[in-house]
Amino acid sequence: MLSKPMIERPTPLTPGTAAVASPRVRAASLDDVAALAGVSSGTVSRALSRPEMISEATRQRVLEAANRIGYVPNGAARAMALRRTFTVGAVIPRFGTSSFPTMVQALEAELAERGYTLLLAAPGNKQNQTEMVRTLIARGVDALVLLGSRYPQEVIGLLRTQGTPFVRLWTQDDSLGPCVGFDEAQAAALVIDHLADLGHHEIGFIGGYTKNNERAEARLSGLTRAVARRGLVLREDATVETEYGFQEGFDAMEWIRSGGCPITAVVCGNDYLAAGALAALDQAGVSVPEQLSVASFNDNDFAPFLHPPLTTLHLPIKEMGELAARYLVSVLQNQNPQPIASLPMALKVRRSTGPRK
Repeated sequence: MLSKPMIERPTPLTPGTAAVASPRVRAASLDDVAALAGVSSGTVSRALSRPEMISEATRQRVLEAANRIGYVPNGAARAMALRRTFTVGAVIPRFGTSSFPTMVQALEAELAERGYTLLLAAPGNKQNQTEMVRTLIARGVDALVLLGSRYPQEVIGLLRTQGTPFVRLWTQDDSLGPCVGFDEAQAAALVIDHLADLGHHEIGFIGGYTKNNERAEARLSGLTRAVARRGLVLREDATVETEYGFQEGFDAMEWIRSGGCPITAVVCGNDYLAAGALAALDQAGVSVPEQLSVASFNDNDFAPFLHPPLTTLHLPIKEMGELAARYLVSVLQNQNPQPIASLPMALKVRRSTGPRK
């Protein structure tokens, strides 16, 4: 008769009993990667820090070996040796219903492809952006990305004193340094010219709050100038400033309709507002564009799928992030990049705009 095998069970720990630590597994080293990939340790180092110096085939072999044995470079040692952290900081306020996530994602992806990590700061309205810039510099970022042009002089002075390369997004004001953006006045003109050519004369507007928001301010200013140039009227009693969002666009359109203003077209500051406005018109039984045309800015992914599909200006949001990353990496690699030209835009004409009836 077979006897039941004895199973050793661990003795439970009692107060005062010391636990025996399991042996620590040695972390994979750079030499381990070199041995597995069949290259020198110097080649491994270059493949991970200066990939442009070696062939793509060798780089891939090194990366596959590193992934296979779970090698993670010592970032602190690397930073000390090269006097770089291979991180880029970005101060980008206001996420949520905006196009900033698209821009930041493009920035991060382009930096990652070149071996850099993005360190993002997203300050709220009450947070001190100057202190955030100071904190990012203290963290050792190699370069900085800022949004817009309105920064205290102390911020620009701090960046220049520290020798920190920087670039600003969504602006063409290069008086303070390099920037990546587009012409807001031209953007507004493309939308207004389209509506004017369709015969519209009295226009409404739903946009973001212009106070403390230079992008909303520039958009409204550009529209005002474009309307005047074409001899149209931007009705004050059909102009609403609000937060950017679906609900806000819905409520703003409801308010405009309740006033009975004789407008035939409405321009929205972004596609989120336009989507809410279209929903309000649909709910009220107002036919678009037969009774009211709606146009917008940004050309978000959902714009072609609204009811009706939205006429909107395609802005180079993704391109701004990509170009900013490429510019900064060029500066960090001492390549002396050329100034960045104004980025192109294109009006996407869809079924939310039509001739004035």
